[in-house]
Amino acid sequence: MNFIHASDFHLGYAQYGLIERFRDYARAFQTVIHYAIDHKAEFILISGDLFHKHNINAPTYEQAYKVLSELKAKSPSTQVYVIEGNHDIAFHQDGKSWLEILNLQGLIKLIRPKKANGVELMGDYVELDSVRIFGMRYLGSSTNPVIPQIAKEIKQISAVQGNKYTILMMHFGMEGQIGQDKSWEIPYNSLLPLKEVVNYLALGHYHTNYEFDGWVFNPGSVEMISLNEYDLPKGFYHVRDSGPKLIPPITPRPVRRIKLDMSGIATPDELYTKISSKIESERTLQQDALVELTLYGDMGFPKSNVNLERIKDLVIKQFKPLWSDIKIMRSNSKFAVNAGDIRGLTREQIELFVFSDMVKNDSRYRDHTEEIVKNILDIKKKVNAKFEPADIQKELRWGFEKIKSEGMGNESKTEGVQQTLLSRIGDS
Repeated sequence: MNFIHASDFHLGYAQYGLIERFRDYARAFQTVIHYAIDHKAEFILISGDLFHKHNINAPTYEQAYKVLSELKAKSPSTQVYVIEGNHDIAFHQDGKSWLEILNLQGLIKLIRPKKANGVELMGDYVELDSVRIFGMRYLGSSTNPVIPQIAKEIKQISAVQGNKYTILMMHFGMEGQIGQDKSWEIPYNSLLPLKEVVNYLALGHYHTNYEFDGWVFNPGSVEMISLNEYDLPKGFYHVRDSGPKLIPPITPRPVRRIKLDMSGIATPDELYTKISSKIESERTLQQDALVELTLYGDMGFPKSNVNLERIKDLVIKQFKPLWSDIKIMRSNSKFAVNAGDIRGLTREQIELFVFSDMVKNDSRYRDHTEEIVKNILDIKKKVNAKFEPADIQKELRWGFEKIKSEGMGNESKTEGVQQTLLSRIGDS
């Protein structure tokens, strides 16, 4: 066995409006194809989002066409099997997706839902000597309900055709794999029907690498799609008889996120001096990188006194970056949170962290932090679930009375902090 599993190339994405980034994604795609050629891969799996947009332009299609044509010329026996990700699926009025055009040209094999071979969905599969490959396009909210049917149909086909090493490509996000709640994530327990009939679940959608239980594999993207992915594992899998091995991105665009604590800085000139010293210590950074400088902490002067253009000039002079950005995450706000404190947390954990920090920062409410925050989070869930306003008000009043009875002593104070927290829920 010798195959490549990749996903989320996002060809056509001109990140930050830069033509150089547009080329980066094509270059990343080409490096994976060259790797497959050099290592004589039998086939390549792309688990969705080959393209960044449904309606790609001509230069984007040309990028895909050239790379896939090179593969066909240099390694004609290496087939590329693809499913549609959420970025690939054609608009209804377009009729065909661009993946279908590549399929018609013989450059890829697009696996789609199909009624055939005695089943309703999984009839379009690939039969190789020792491997059987199934695929299911991005289904969004329909993913979870259809998993039992997918498992049943794969089992039915295997019973007729005989058992083989079975691969299933799908495009969805696993629950708990990124630091916030996302729509239509799939919990691992929902995949258990597939485990009985699938040896290798080849996922795409989330741009960071993860794997489960020796059979669920998500490689991530081979180029950074968002700065939030900085320094997180990603790449593509090279799967042999010995098992899958994650290959990190081969020629990624260099990226650096630099953080500087401004706490205790009394004047803008002192800030510029500290920034100069900080970026000087980062001198090993390659030119043409993507650079983000984040300033955080409680400085001793108004944010409006900071000359962002001067700071950006310091960054450009030191690094000669392809792109740079300066952010001030907080200035004098005692309720602000350092991004590093919440990295990797779920949305619920972040909300708990932020609201707890807000309450603990006020000595009047500190002793009742847990009760106040729990009450607010419970109310937020009811708001999201569209409970009646009267029921929500009743829950809020119950929370006031409970905290008051435990000795807070001043209902107006309790009500004040909870209303403050409620007003901030939408910002979390």
